[in-house]
Amino acid sequence: MSRSRPPPTEQARLRALERYQVLDTPREEEFDGIAELAAEICGTPIAVVNLIGPGRQFFKAEVGLGVRETPLESSFCRQALLQDDFLYVPDAGQDPRFAGNPLVTGEPGLRFYAGALLKTPDGQPIGTVCVLDTKPRALSERQQASLKHLARQTMTQLELRRTLREQSAERELQERILESATDYAIVAMDRTGRVTRWNAGAERILGWSEAEMLGELTHVVFTPEDRAGRRPEIEMGLALEHGSAPDERWHLRRDGERFWAQGEMMPLRSETGEVLGFLKILRDRTQQRLDAAERSASELRFRSLVEVSPQVVWFGDARGDITYCNPVWYDYTGLTPGDTGGDGWAGAIHPDHRERVLEVWRHAVATVGSYEVEIPLRRASDGQYRWFLARGKPVFDAAGMVETWIGIALDIHERKAAEQRFEALTELAPTIIWFGNPDGSLSYLNDRWYAYTGQTPQQALPLGWAGIIHPDDLPDLQRAWEEARARGELYDTEARLRRHDGAYRWFLIRAEPLRDEGGRVIGWLGSDSDIHDRRQAEEGLRRAQGQLRLALEATNIGIFDYDLVTGDLGWDARVRAAFGLPPDAAVTYETFLAGLHPEDRVRVDAAVRAALDPVGSGHYDVEYRTVGLEDGVERWLAAKGQAIVEHGRTVRFVGTVRDVTASRQAEQEVRETEERYRLAARATNDAIWDWNLATDHLRWNEAVQTLFGYAADEVGPSGTWWKSHIHPDDRERVTSSIYAVIDGASEHWNAEYRFLRADGSFAEILDRGYVLRDERGRGARMIGAMLDITARKRAEEHQRLLTGELQHRVKNTLTLVQAIASQTLRGTGDVNAMREAFASRLISLGRAHDILTQASWTAAPIGEVVEGALSVHRNAGPARIRVSGPNVLLAAKPALSLALALHELATNAAKYGALSNESGVVDLRWHVVHEAEAPRFCLTWSEQGGPAILTQPARKGFGSRLIERSFAAEVGGEVKLTYAPAGLVCRLEAPLASMQEQRSAAAA
Repeated sequence: MSRSRPPPTEQARLRALERYQVLDTPREEEFDGIAELAAEICGTPIAVVNLIGPGRQFFKAEVGLGVRETPLESSFCRQALLQDDFLYVPDAGQDPRFAGNPLVTGEPGLRFYAGALLKTPDGQPIGTVCVLDTKPRALSERQQASLKHLARQTMTQLELRRTLREQSAERELQERILESATDYAIVAMDRTGRVTRWNAGAERILGWSEAEMLGELTHVVFTPEDRAGRRPEIEMGLALEHGSAPDERWHLRRDGERFWAQGEMMPLRSETGEVLGFLKILRDRTQQRLDAAERSASELRFRSLVEVSPQVVWFGDARGDITYCNPVWYDYTGLTPGDTGGDGWAGAIHPDHRERVLEVWRHAVATVGSYEVEIPLRRASDGQYRWFLARGKPVFDAAGMVETWIGIALDIHERKAAEQRFEALTELAPTIIWFGNPDGSLSYLNDRWYAYTGQTPQQALPLGWAGIIHPDDLPDLQRAWEEARARGELYDTEARLRRHDGAYRWFLIRAEPLRDEGGRVIGWLGSDSDIHDRRQAEEGLRRAQGQLRLALEATNIGIFDYDLVTGDLGWDARVRAAFGLPPDAAVTYETFLAGLHPEDRVRVDAAVRAALDPVGSGHYDVEYRTVGLEDGVERWLAAKGQAIVEHGRTVRFVGTVRDVTASRQAEQEVRETEERYRLAARATNDAIWDWNLATDHLRWNEAVQTLFGYAADEVGPSGTWWKSHIHPDDRERVTSSIYAVIDGASEHWNAEYRFLRADGSFAEILDRGYVLRDERGRGARMIGAMLDITARKRAEEHQRLLTGELQHRVKNTLTLVQAIASQTLRGTGDVNAMREAFASRLISLGRAHDILTQASWTAAPIGEVVEGALSVHRNAGPARIRVSGPNVLLAAKPALSLALALHELATNAAKYGALSNESGVVDLRWHVVHEAEAPRFCLTWSEQGGPAILTQPARKGFGSRLIERSFAAEVGGEVKLTYAPAGLVCRLEAPLASMQEQRSAAAA
């Protein structure tokens, strides 16, 4: 029995078995013979050629079994694999390795086994040639040796099968490669040059089929001159001598066409080195030859152009060494071809720029990329340096490898000088200058940008400049920039740019497109101008204009603008309103003149013409009256203006207009008040005093002299003088009371005391005062009047006399009531209306009587008469009935007539006129006109802001008739009622004497 060995690696063993591709193949006579011979030699009923696969054993040949495979678990061959080359088991029943084996203990009851291993050349066991018997048996040494020999013979058969199969596959692969190589003509020949194989590529390129060429000489593909020169024989000889004979020449096709072929002939030898024939491979390179010829011709033409080019042209090899420069280079630099090789050409570069240029060139060679650089090159003729723009790029072959370098150098000295001049100008410019690319990036910014922003060129270019724009302005700026580039139009915008210290300032950013000869935009030239101060000034101007507008609105000031060149006159709405015109009314200078009060027109026109005189000051300051062109209202205006003169000609006249009607009325009222004060002071003969409490200065009117008999120089201007003239018995009481008021919170003071006259006597007086206080509430000033009450008794006596007069006046009053009743009853058919009208008229008459009674039926102040007549209508608002006029004393009858007339006017206004809505007003004014010999009293009732009077009344009402009849009858006056669109205007006019004279009882 053979000794055992370690188990083989199963995966390697199975891979070795797989190479033979024998599992599950049909029975073959060669292997069946081996199994039969093994059974005969060993004298056993069973013999097997066994191949052990994964989990099973396959019987390639078998004798005495009748099956082709069995499981591996219980097989004897499984143990055989563990042996070196042979397993011998004489009696399996006595061998412990097979104890319990079902093939031994059960059917078929095997007892004997002998098997020789089938081993591959590399030692892998793949099966056995074995014999088996159901009886124990012994084998001789010769039988065992024969069994091993049969195993080796089996492996020889398996190796032969594998080799033949692989050779067949190789031949098939070669055939497929040969047939698929249609770009190549592959021809096999015998030793004499006759064709033994002709592939599809040869048929395509040369035109003959394989059937036509088998056995024929390959001489037919050579040209006649090559055949005559025995070129086929020479190639075969060279192939035998050198192992191959490269060939590139003209050949012939079947149709006689010549083509340029590139090929090679090689000898075909046996394994022993014997020459069996030749193999010739051809490739059609006609087109490549034509292309090369064209390229050579093109290069010749290019070389000719290069030779005559006015610019430097050069070539370099793949390593970057200069191989050619045209004559311009040598003529300009004075270098020779020997000086130009390697880096020698760099000797013509200015020393300050040499290393920079070489670095650019070396980088381009290292990265195989194009380059562009500006170079100052020395001119040999005068030693001067001129600027050149050098450009270069690699030229690649079909394989993508660098074949050569080509480049040019253009003389840009003039352009460079212009750029330097432009750069100097941009640096001197007070604004930021920049160049933009069509894609929106920037390629240049002058130093103004970097000084302002603190950026470096690396930070700002090409797109970093956007970081300087204020975030709120950047979207609009980018949108405007994109639109300008899209349209090719002027770029104009404003934005805030951040300064190096973080502050933002406003800039005007503008750019013009730069175009080539074809009109295509190739870039943008732009500038950024600092307009921050201008913006602030504009903002300040806008604020000032806004404030001016508000001020004009607050002060009700209008503006006019007269263009003397065009003749256009501009008025704002306030000026138009001052002339009684709507806001959209057209105006001219004639409109202005027409709106002036007739009494002021000549004077104002002269003032305007004086202002427009070019030799004058051009100043205009005048006050005048206007009469509303549409509303008929009289107004006072204050106008100021200035004429603008250019080149000796007045071209413009501008100014303001302010309605001063109210101030004029106030001034008039002040004058009238002062006049009333003077008249009252004279009329009352009160000693009026004005005491400055801080300085103790005391001012007196003249009455202090007339009342008490003092000369002007005897009246002391101090409070001390006044206190010293108070009766000693009254002095303490009076001074204590007056200082109690001054030092307290009260404003009014009065006292009765005795005052020393100039003649030494004392007058009984009533003294009254009013305290004026400062912002802290302290008494600063006190004004008062001293009334001599010595005449009181005379007044009381006079009162008794008036009592008799009263009886007479009652009779007159009853007569007047009877007349009012009669008129009222005739004026209406409505009892309620009659009752209301009659009652209101009696009330008005009663108020007038009250006033006259207070005046002892001698005379009544017109202001009190007016106030009494209108008091019932004051609830509409004190500002809605505006009253003004001098203090005129009215006699009793005129006062009653006037009171009734005003009552009727106010009642009518409340029902139908200016007091019937929320906005209407009534102006009541009176004055005394001193004309001719007899002064006349004039009173005007003017309504404004009420419902518009669109038509004249068809008839006069009772109120109108009552006014006209009573006033005319009582005072002999005139009544004029005007129904203007803006409101009713009533004018009453009568001689002043008739308003003040007391008529006899009979006349009354």
